[in-house]
Amino acid sequence: MRLHPLKDLLWSASTLAFLAQTAIGAPLAVEPKTPARLTPLSSVRLLDEGPFAAAVNANRAYLLAMDPDRLLAPFFREAGLEPKSPPYGNWESSGLGGHTAGHYLSALSTMIASGADAPGRELQRRLEYMVAELDRCQQHSADGYIGGVPGGRAIWNDIANGRLQANGFGLNGKWVPWYNLHKTFAGLRDAYVVAGNETARKVLVRYGEWCEQLISKLSDEQMQDMLRAEHGGMNEVLADIHAITGDEKFLRAARRFSHQAVLEPLQRQEDRLTGLHANTQIPKVIGLARIATLMDDRKANAGARFFWDNVATKRSLAFGGNSVSEHFNDTKDFSGMLEHREGPETCNTYNMLRLTEQLFATEPAARYTDFYERALYNHILASIHPDRPGFVYFTPIRPQHYRVYSHPDKGFWCCVGSGIENPGKYGAFIYADSTNGLYVNLFIPSEITATNLGLTLRQETGFPDQPRTTLALKLRESSEFSLHLRHPGWVAEGEFAVRVNGKPVTVRSTPSSYFELRRVWSDGDRVEIELPMRTTVERLPDGSDWAAILHGPIVLASPSGTNDLAGLVANDSRMGHVASGPLIPLDRAPVLLASAREVPQHVKPVPAAKELRFKLVDIVEPPAPGGLPLIPFFRLHDARYQMYWQLTTKQQLAARREQLAAEERARAAREANTLDRVAVGEQQPEVEHDFAGERTDTGLRNNRRWRRGEWFQYTLNPRGEKNVQLEVTYGSGDTNRAFEVLANGEPLTAIQTPSQRSAQSVEQRYSIPPALLSRAADGRVTIKFAARPGTRVPPVYDVRLMKGDSE
Repeated sequence: MRLHPLKDLLWSASTLAFLAQTAIGAPLAVEPKTPARLTPLSSVRLLDEGPFAAAVNANRAYLLAMDPDRLLAPFFREAGLEPKSPPYGNWESSGLGGHTAGHYLSALSTMIASGADAPGRELQRRLEYMVAELDRCQQHSADGYIGGVPGGRAIWNDIANGRLQANGFGLNGKWVPWYNLHKTFAGLRDAYVVAGNETARKVLVRYGEWCEQLISKLSDEQMQDMLRAEHGGMNEVLADIHAITGDEKFLRAARRFSHQAVLEPLQRQEDRLTGLHANTQIPKVIGLARIATLMDDRKANAGARFFWDNVATKRSLAFGGNSVSEHFNDTKDFSGMLEHREGPETCNTYNMLRLTEQLFATEPAARYTDFYERALYNHILASIHPDRPGFVYFTPIRPQHYRVYSHPDKGFWCCVGSGIENPGKYGAFIYADSTNGLYVNLFIPSEITATNLGLTLRQETGFPDQPRTTLALKLRESSEFSLHLRHPGWVAEGEFAVRVNGKPVTVRSTPSSYFELRRVWSDGDRVEIELPMRTTVERLPDGSDWAAILHGPIVLASPSGTNDLAGLVANDSRMGHVASGPLIPLDRAPVLLASAREVPQHVKPVPAAKELRFKLVDIVEPPAPGGLPLIPFFRLHDARYQMYWQLTTKQQLAARREQLAAEERARAAREANTLDRVAVGEQQPEVEHDFAGERTDTGLRNNRRWRRGEWFQYTLNPRGEKNVQLEVTYGSGDTNRAFEVLANGEPLTAIQTPSQRSAQSVEQRYSIPPALLSRAADGRVTIKFAARPGTRVPPVYDVRLMKGDSE
């Protein structure tokens, strides 16, 4: 199939500028121009060497192991057609039916465009088949709707008629239905724009018309109320349909899908992100940036950049990830992230890279590329297992914990969906077109064909194992243009060296900038770039005495054993993506008896190693004979690891360890006596525990999440125990509140909060009658918090079932 010229630009940051100039429908009123344009995937080829090539091969195997008919089954069911195969389980049968199919379309599209199709063009065949089947589903729809949302027709009818009940992750009793549909929109967009499938365009536009018509019946107030529920990047994809068709109604719809409660403060340069579900917000900002580019809206553009600066510089860890247990933590306190088994979510970084691409196109600054490189190597590349294909959801930074991996027929998490998209995109940001030449952003073995320059450029490099790269130019005829060579932030001033055809070039650049090398280039010219890498230490963003060790942009970690890796390859359980094995007590983790300034001199390279390998010597406590090994985190799999190290002194160590040991003992005892627990206010745990409620909201105080409202409930599992107590932690924020706590509809207690605020949260225990548990049909118990008329339930921080004889 012949690709539409430059069609896969929509995947890149400068898509809108291109589509505005070549709109398929009516021309756009605004034609944005950008100083940089990311090169189409179809013009870049990764060379068959290095870690990225291995990850592409692993991804291809994963895609081929998945069954398109099982992915399509939810669409057939909702269209009234007989599915050809049963749907997958896990999230695909827990309320998010169909979300993976959209990701799969995007993954197929990028793999095809980047030249990574399987022998026999099997990925191409699957793409054409899935689009044709979605087209068939749509033909059975009178209004253009397609989707795998269970019972979707009924809820969309209710929504169209203004009957709305929204919370952070639910809409009219369904699990994030707009988020689900966004994946299908994006998959169809990519099938058309990236892979050139014309049928996908037809289905996409009709799908967009259904969406635009549905929300046209809602007031602005109803729209904003609905957008409290996670909705992915609906503003982005509708803007994309506008760019494809030139139809203004889609741009209006995109703007209506912009969640002002989040986006307006950003445009005022206000940070209100702490406590918010992180990956709910990033796609909103991607859409904000997309619309800003279309409309040349400087305020919106500044809001998107403010968000990026905040997340990339104040909320991201050394490896590029952000959030703990899916939520933005307090920028002044990262201790909760060190303690938690659920570290940054891979989806967040996937979306941060997409936002970075857009912002770079309109302002090609090296700071964006420095972040992109850091996150690409240390989080995105690290999240796929190269030998036994599988994808990572959470990357904990708790010392000596571990990650788990998906399996093609069991894990259908959001991070599997974005995970299968990543490898096809590895070539998206290596280069970018400038107005007068070409940006060389990343040092990855690859070849680009730049037709506007008559140039084929081949980049040969062993980076990051060797600190240099070579660019070989092939030209039809001599031509004058610029190569904008990135001087990374991790190369010291004066050490970035360039030679052309063996001769040194005078370089005037500073770290985190571009050096413009302009000349008349001829066929056969070669550019050699030296990239001296140094070892550095980077503290957590809160400035505490916990630090990561990097060599150049590469995060180094120490393998720390393969013991008790429970669920290393996840099963199909609802929370199988969490590394649920035992936590190693923090007081047993090695620490470094050194200052941040002193650490690098104790990181010694392993002699004669062909890859980056180091030993951490002399400063480790407890002592490690011969030193602790350090390797790039992206190469560390199937093991516990330590990425962050406490910097301390011998004098501080004893007291600190005693305190940690006491805290760990108390925490371990509490967990041992816990039968089931809800992490209140967190999306996945609340969904797992069948959350329901009315007029309820959630927030963060002292780095702890709470929920309050008119009523809300969770269903917990006592694990067959009959001597059970309910333990609830209440906050001190609300006074004069009257409410009841019920178990399976039977009152446990009635509570009246005091009239004066308390400075402390309060833990309360209530005995659950054994007879009540015996009567429970499925052995489970639903705990409901219900306010008396005219009041509300105060903030609840923690809900757990405890063994009745525990203290």
